[in-house]
Amino acid sequence: MVVRPRRHPLVPLTLLLSVLLIAMFAQTPALTLFAFIGATLYLATAARSVLTMRSVIGYLILWVLVAVTNPLFSTGGATPIVFIGGRPYTREALLYGIHLGGMLISVLLWFRCETFLVAEENRFFLFGRIAPKSALLISSVLRFVPLLRRRAEAMRGAQTAVGVYDDPDWLHRTRSTMTTWSALTTWSLEHAIDAGAAMKARGYGLPGRTTYRTCHFTKTDAVCLTAILALDAVTIAALATGRLDISYYPEIITARAGLLGRCGIAAFAVLTLLPFFSFLKEDLRWCYYRSKM
Repeated sequence: MVVRPRRHPLVPLTLLLSVLLIAMFAQTPALTLFAFIGATLYLATAARSVLTMRSVIGYLILWVLVAVTNPLFSTGGATPIVFIGGRPYTREALLYGIHLGGMLISVLLWFRCETFLVAEENRFFLFGRIAPKSALLISSVLRFVPLLRRRAEAMRGAQTAVGVYDDPDWLHRTRSTMTTWSALTTWSLEHAIDAGAAMKARGYGLPGRTTYRTCHFTKTDAVCLTAILALDAVTIAALATGRLDISYYPEIITARAGLLGRCGIAAFAVLTLLPFFSFLKEDLRWCYYRSKM
C-alpha cells in the first residue's frame, strides 16, 4: 500500500515541477546528485518493490553508458586522456557526460516518482476542468506503462503454461513472442478506445460536472507551498547570480560558490528530500496506529 501524505495536490505538483525544471536546466553536478539521491530514496521507500530497484540499477547502467560514450561523439576539451582512432578522448567530455547522464536519469526517476506523489484522481481534480482532454491523455499515458507490463506478464505466463515456449527452435520462439506482442498491442489500443468512450459516456469534460475527489487547501498546505517556493527562490537566486555555474569546454571552470551558492545547494537538497521525509513520517505514523490495533 502506498501511503500518500494528506496534502492538496497542488503542493506535490509544485514540488515535482520545481525539481524537474531545476534538474533539467542547471549545469551543476551537486544539484544533479541531490536530484538522483532524493528520487532514489523516495522510490525505495514508496514503491518497496524489487522491480523498482532493478529499474534504478538499469538507470545507473544508462548513466555509465552516457558518460562513457559522450567523449566518443564530442571531441571538445583541452585534456585528452587517450586517442581512439585519432580522435581525442578528453577528460572534459567525460565529466560532462557524467553530468549529462546524471541529469537524464534523475529526470526519469522523478517522472516515476510522479505516479506516487500525485494520485490519478488528483490529476483529474487539478486539470479536469481546465483541460479535460489533456488530463485524460496524461493520466492514460502514465498508467499505460505499468498496465502494459502487468498484462504482458500475464499473457506470457498463460502462453508458457500451454507450452508455447517449449519448442527449443529459436525461430518458433521468436514467432510466438511476436504473436504475443501483437495481441498485447491490439488489446492496449482497444483498452484506450474503450476508456475514452466510457469517460465520454459518463459526461467527462462537460460544464458543471464535479470531480470524483474534492480537495481543500488548508493552512498546512499554504505553509508547505510557501516553504517549497522559498527553497525554489534561494536555489534560483544562486543559479541566476552565477554562483553555481560550471563550464566544461574547453577547460573546466567553476565559479566561486560563496555563501549564496552553498545556500542554494542546501535548499535544493532539502527540496529533493522533502517527499522522502514526508512519506517516512506518514509511514511511521501508520505503523504506530497499526501497532495499537
